[in-house]
Amino acid sequence: MWSWFLARLAGIFNFFASIIIFLVIVALISGLIGAFAGPDRSVPKLAVLELDFRTNVVDSRSENPFADEGPSVINIVAALAKAENDDRVKGALLRIGGGSIAGAHVEEIRDAIRSFKAKKKFVVVFAQAFYSNGIGEYWLASSADEIWLQPVSELGTAGIASQTMFFKNLLDKIEAKAEIGQRYEYKNAGAPYLADDYTPAHREATQRLLKSIFDNATTAIAADRKMSTEEYVALVNSGPHLTQAALDAKLIDKQGYDDEAKEAALSKAGKDAKLIKYSDYLEKAGHPWFKDEMGGGTSSIALITGEGGIQDGKSEDGGFGGSRSIGGDTVAKAFRDATEDKNIKVILFRVNSPGGSALASDQILQAVRKAQKAGKKVVVSMGNVAASGGYYVSLSADKIYASPSTITGSIGVLSGKLVLGKTYELLGINVRELHEGTNALINSDVQGFTPEQRAKLDASLDAIYNDFTAKVAEGRKMALEKIRDVAKGRVWTGADAKERGLVDELGGFRQALDEAKKLAGVAEKDSVTLKRFPRVKTPAEAISEAFGTSTSVVRTLALMAEILDTPAVRDALLQLRDESRAQGAQLKAQPQKVE
Repeated sequence: MWSWFLARLAGIFNFFASIIIFLVIVALISGLIGAFAGPDRSVPKLAVLELDFRTNVVDSRSENPFADEGPSVINIVAALAKAENDDRVKGALLRIGGGSIAGAHVEEIRDAIRSFKAKKKFVVVFAQAFYSNGIGEYWLASSADEIWLQPVSELGTAGIASQTMFFKNLLDKIEAKAEIGQRYEYKNAGAPYLADDYTPAHREATQRLLKSIFDNATTAIAADRKMSTEEYVALVNSGPHLTQAALDAKLIDKQGYDDEAKEAALSKAGKDAKLIKYSDYLEKAGHPWFKDEMGGGTSSIALITGEGGIQDGKSEDGGFGGSRSIGGDTVAKAFRDATEDKNIKVILFRVNSPGGSALASDQILQAVRKAQKAGKKVVVSMGNVAASGGYYVSLSADKIYASPSTITGSIGVLSGKLVLGKTYELLGINVRELHEGTNALINSDVQGFTPEQRAKLDASLDAIYNDFTAKVAEGRKMALEKIRDVAKGRVWTGADAKERGLVDELGGFRQALDEAKKLAGVAEKDSVTLKRFPRVKTPAEAISEAFGTSTSVVRTLALMAEILDTPAVRDALLQLRDESRAQGAQLKAQPQKVE
């Protein structure tokens, strides 16, 4: 009786829950219609571009319109590039402090600001504080005409540091062992599990990386603040500085609050000037490099972007709060599609990746080479990092651009496993394994490699490393011996990589685009639109993929939402997505990565 009653109650609950879920989806799509339908196309007659760097900056925009991410470097640079020739835009106001921005991204944005200012536009920066979490935020701020800092705050740019946690002693205490092979001494991703301190090679490479980026930053900041590099470095070493001390040292120009900095910027622009967010400006004034929000249309230049670790299968696009990754299937298909497009002459490939799957990297490289054999030119623009697999997918390009502080190279390979058999015993866990086949347990975390299995691992690492270096030598048109001198798994900054022939030019996305235009036969003064592969998903497509619902159903819901005119509830949709993914049996394995 009670079971029947509870079953009926559950059925009633599920019925009403389904109705609520339906209305939530309808509500969201209604909001989307309002967001995309008929925006105000007007830009204020006197405008100040507003850019907020208090969230983490990403490299490029995701293909998913629901990606939960901060501003992208490419769109920030695009907004400044568009605004520099727009007479309505008189200047820019930047809010800085508390976010995270990488050195190479700082250099790209600074370059765009420099071009913006060259057209007699002003730039004002306001920060409540410059926190002691590196030099990047102040490095960006120093490109402004005026830096404001809140009173009784601090400028805490104390330099650049790197911290590595070593787990060897911990593994010894729990009787665990890392069995990892690497090629060669500078390939340090496995070092925290193999040693209790920096090896000489690990220390050398890391210290050189820090010094190169520090030198890039301090030289640029000193020039902006009209002092010698030695004077600025002395101020860094004597920091942090309170607001008044920073003002006295000429590290800032004004002390005040956010509303005062805002009024100062608007006053510089003229009477009745208004702020406009950079994203709103791109929407209203039009993106300089894309015909529409989807990145569609006809063009002679294709844009393919890759951000995150490289993995087998499809890319993760960061939709609804997820992370982003570069999938071998997705990016290889993007190259094939661009290759088949008869209008495309040049493929601009933006890479921001620390590497990942060796097989997926090779899959992407093969697609790049096939595009080149079909007559397409390929230009690579490296973001903040394009190392290991990130360098591998780039090595065949006709031209490689990197910022001076891009982290690249790491031409090497590692693989192995963590052996936990004795650890399980210490914890009272009895693990017993049955198998058929001599090497069925080669990847077991209970027992280590046999001598024969270790020999197979080493042979595999040697084959991958030799193949990697040979392909770099072929792609860069350099002697194999010279490549092996700069390989060994070592990372380099873009500036150091250029000196060693691993990249062609120093510059960001804008400079790489100029090269792509040149190769496509587009005059330097002429504008060009890019065609994205894959294009940005429509909201209906993104929802369809997230929920396993057909786009026709989503379009029907959108029509009903337009009639009902219900407010959007994004949080409820996110909750629905999480619940729907948790239902049913899950068969999921963590892919093995070679980095």
